[in-house]
Amino acid sequence: MNDSPAPAPAKLSPWTIWVPIIIATLGIVVFYNYLIYRSRIDNDANRPAILGRLEKDLELTERSGKKVHLADLKGKVLIISWVFTRCPRGCAAVIAKLKKLQSEFANEPGVQFVSVTLDADDTPEMMQKFARGLDIKDDANWWFVNGEKDAVRKFMTSQVHFRPVQDMPEADRLSPDDKYIHDLRVALIDHLGHVRSLADILNADPEFAKFWDEKLRKDLRYLLNEQKKNPYKPLAN
Repeated sequence: MNDSPAPAPAKLSPWTIWVPIIIATLGIVVFYNYLIYRSRIDNDANRPAILGRLEKDLELTERSGKKVHLADLKGKVLIISWVFTRCPRGCAAVIAKLKKLQSEFANEPGVQFVSVTLDADDTPEMMQKFARGLDIKDDANWWFVNGEKDAVRKFMTSQVHFRPVQDMPEADRLSPDDKYIHDLRVALIDHLGHVRSLADILNADPEFAKFWDEKLRKDLRYLLNEQKKNPYKPLAN
């Protein structure tokens, strides 16, 4: 018969109890702060909604003749317009309005203007002449670009959310060059590639056009503030 005393029960370390409690408490605090953060964002009436995201890149030719990629501009706030050089309707008016915007934000290096032509026949020389005719300097933070017709049109409609281009009926043409019905709104893309606004700055109603003019500026300021608070960080190779 073994008369040796039974071993004493092992004592629990205080950490065995407190570590799970501390971890759970920290998790609750983090989750609570996240809910507050989301609530502030959701309740921010000035915050432009996210309408979509640029998921793909697009190779383009700039008016200088240089090959460029839209992805090269990641980290900048983009103002994208859809024009063509022989446009007899609103293209020049859109560029003129954007030129004023460019002047107002001239000291903001995080802004880039991009005017994409929808006409595959627009050459770099034609785009350069078009830009210079509207007094857009060669060294401005403004691309005038063209690319492969189908790729450009698919990108601009599926990614940027412009309305599809249509052929102008011959009976309605102002001139032989008046070939297209196209979207004259201006797209605002944040520094992370989200589509945040489609501004109808040439709306036929002057009051609506004024509203969109003011909203474009307001939204641009908001996105520049977002850019400074949360800068784009490219993935390391």
